[in-house]
Amino acid sequence: MKQTKQTAFQATMELMKLKIQNGEWAPGDRLPTLQQLAADFSVSVTTVREALRILESQGNVSIEHGRGMYVRNDPLLLDDPAAALKELEDISLVDLLEARLLIEPELAALAAQRADEAQVRRLRDLAERMVRQMEEGGPFFETDLAFHQLIAESASNPVLARMLSSVLPLLAEGRKQTNTLPHMRTKASNYHILIAIAIEEHDSGTARQLMDSHIRSMLTSLRK
Repeated sequence: MKQTKQTAFQATMELMKLKIQNGEWAPGDRLPTLQQLAADFSVSVTTVREALRILESQGNVSIEHGRGMYVRNDPLLLDDPAAALKELEDISLVDLLEARLLIEPELAALAAQRADEAQVRRLRDLAERMVRQMEEGGPFFETDLAFHQLIAESASNPVLARMLSSVLPLLAEGRKQTNTLPHMRTKASNYHILIAIAIEEHDSGTARQLMDSHIRSMLTSLRK
């Protein structure tokens, strides 16, 4: 599977879901290692790890530290939470950002209260990686998506995480549009650093406000 860096994440996640849906990976099956999956899909281990994190938040897989990764046993959890959204062909980027505005500031606030040290370190690493990628002029969609997904994971609220995962598949096209807005790439990477710091300092109010401002800045630019 040869994909560009910008589409590798989405393609890997969709192929994994297909394996579950067609029974190749049956309920209860233990998944191959991250390294084996990366080799199978011809992508990086980071791409595989972040794709699995989203599948876990959607209820498709279970990641049990020290034991391995498994397909969930409940077949009802295999439904794609974004399926209904995908049927709506006229979803605008403004619609998407308005939905994110209702969910993500609260996720950031909860993450500031509940994130453990490992999650805080990963958030900071992702934020700093995005800055480097922005400076190099390369694509950073995969890093951007992983950052927002990790905040949802760190919030430890499966309902809110599931709500966010329902709009994540729509972000790829939206990111292509927001990245063309004036200074948006720089603004996004700077916001990520500040949000990561607020979560690291367990400052839920600032984390909420920064995430709100991050999304509103994109909405404001689009509405001009």
